[in-house]
Amino acid sequence: MSECICSSCKNLKSIIDENDIEGNSINEACEFGFPADGCSECELDGCDLTCTHYSSDETEQVQVVTKNCALCDTELEVVAGTAEEGAVYCVSCYLSKH
Repeated sequence: MSECICSSCKNLKSIIDENDIEGNSINEACEFGFPADGCSECELDGCDLTCTHYSSDETEQVQVVTKNCALCDTELEVVAGTAEEGAVYCVSCYLSKH
């Protein structure tokens, strides 16, 4: 039995049913609509559907770059793409630099 394509899609959102008096009802909805009628309740056995709007909900891996502190040469890990070009300082050196 294949896994439902919607179960690992980041477009699938949980919506609380406001009409439920006890507040126990949570419905799943896709912002683009489900690829088949049975998908909202996941009633399809051996699901092998595909969807043009599918986007994996797995977290993207962050690329880490190693740089050295400009003053004390301590090795630091910096997230790639977030640091500007130029000198990088460890916390101690950054706080004590003039």
